[in-house]
Amino acid sequence: MKAILAFILCISVFVPGYTCLAAEPDGFVTGQIIDSLEGKFKMLIGDKAFTNLGSRMGVIKGDILTIYSAADKAKSDPIGRCAVVQVNDTGSICEIIEMSREIGKDAVALKKVAYDDALLYPSLFTLLSKVVEPYPPEKKIKVYIYQIFDENHNVTEFSQKVRKEMVRVFFQKKRIVSAGRLISPALSAYLPGEYDEYNKTIEDYLRKDNIDVIISGAYKVMGDKVQISYYKIDKNYEDIIVDTVVASQPYTATAAKVVIPYTEKKKEQIIKCDVIFKPVQYRTQSRDERNEIVAAETRGNPVLEYTLRRSEFNIVMPVDFTLTVDGNTVKFDKSAELSIPLTTGEHQITASYSKGFYFNDTFLVALPEQNMVRKSAIISVDRPEDIVLEIEANPLPKRENLSFNVYRKTTRSSTIVKPVLTRETAKPVEVFKD
Repeated sequence: MKAILAFILCISVFVPGYTCLAAEPDGFVTGQIIDSLEGKFKMLIGDKAFTNLGSRMGVIKGDILTIYSAADKAKSDPIGRCAVVQVNDTGSICEIIEMSREIGKDAVALKKVAYDDALLYPSLFTLLSKVVEPYPPEKKIKVYIYQIFDENHNVTEFSQKVRKEMVRVFFQKKRIVSAGRLISPALSAYLPGEYDEYNKTIEDYLRKDNIDVIISGAYKVMGDKVQISYYKIDKNYEDIIVDTVVASQPYTATAAKVVIPYTEKKKEQIIKCDVIFKPVQYRTQSRDERNEIVAAETRGNPVLEYTLRRSEFNIVMPVDFTLTVDGNTVKFDKSAELSIPLTTGEHQITASYSKGFYFNDTFLVALPEQNMVRKSAIISVDRPEDIVLEIEANPLPKRENLSFNVYRKTTRSSTIVKPVLTRETAKPVEVFKD
C-alpha cells in the first residue's frame, strides 16, 4: 500500500513584482527556446529543447508549446510544436513533435491559465502539477474532483468556491479529462481526513470506475487564516496532501454559510469475488440435429441459414465471451477463472457471447452480433464475505443460454498493514501576474 506524502505551501500569495517573461494581451505567455538538449544548432522532430517557460508561467508536464520564428513578432505564423516532458520553476524541456522548418532559438507560446481567485490559485496549480508529474507527458489523466469540507465535514459556500476554482484551473489543461458524475456512490462515505487510512479501498473504487485520480479537501478557519488541505488519491502512483494557508478575511462570510450539512454515510467493505466461466461445448449427434439447430438459430434468415448449412459443423460452443461489472469490462484472456474486488451493496453484471460453430477443432463461423446471447442481473452483497460467481453458457437452442449462480465461501483473513502518514515541505509556486 502506498504512503501518503504531504506538500506544505507555507505562503499562498502572489508575488506582484514577478514579471520575468512577457504575457501577451491575447491570453498567451511567450518565452524562447534557449538551447538544444543535444547541443544542436538546428533541431528536427524528436529533438529536445530547453525553454525559459516554467511552472511560474503556468506550464505543466504534457503541455504543447507552439513555436514561432524569432523574427515573427506578431506570432502569426507557427513553424512547429513541442511537448513539455520536464518542467521546473523557471524553465522546461520540450520535445519537437511538429515542424515546417528547422527549429533554432525561436519563440514559444502557451495559452495562459486563467483564474478567478489570486489567493487560491498558487496551491491549486501546485496540486495540478503534482497530479500530472508521475504520468507520461502524452497520457490523458481522468480526474474526479469531489467536495471540499469544513472542519465539521459540512459543504459551505467557501467549499463550493474552492471546488469551482479547482475545476476552472484543472480543466484548462487538455490532458486533464473530467471523470464526470458516474462514480461509485460508496466513495462519498470517505472523508478527506480518512484517505490515508482507506486509500487502498478508495483506489479499488477508482479502478472499478476507470478513474485515475480523485481529489478532495478540507479547511479550517484559524483566526485571520484559513488552513486548507487538498488530498489526491491516485490509483497508479503516489498519494499526496498539499497543505496551504490563506488570509481568512475575504472568505469569512462564505466559510460560515453551510450549503450541505454533514450526514454520516455507511462505508461499504471490500470483498473478493471469484468469477468462474463454465462454457458448454456441445457435439451434435446427427444431421437432423444440426438441421434443427440451424432452423432455431436462423429464424427465417436465408443468408445465415445458407452459411450454416454449408459449414457442416459438428460442435457448437460459446465464443467472444464478455463480462461487465458495474459498466467495467472484466477480461478473462485465456483463463476461465479470475478474482475481482467487489464491495458490499448492489452490483450490476452483464454477460454476453456469440454462438460459434466448429468442425472438430476448426472454427467455421459465429452468429452475427444481433444474434448474441446477453443477460443482466443484480448481485446484492449484504455481508463482508467472499463470494463465488459461476456463469454457465449453454449455446443450445431452447436451453437456458446464460445462468448465474452466486454462493459464499470461507477464506482466511490476513492483517492489513496501513502506511504511516508522512509530510514533506514544498516551496510555494510563484506565479505570473499581469
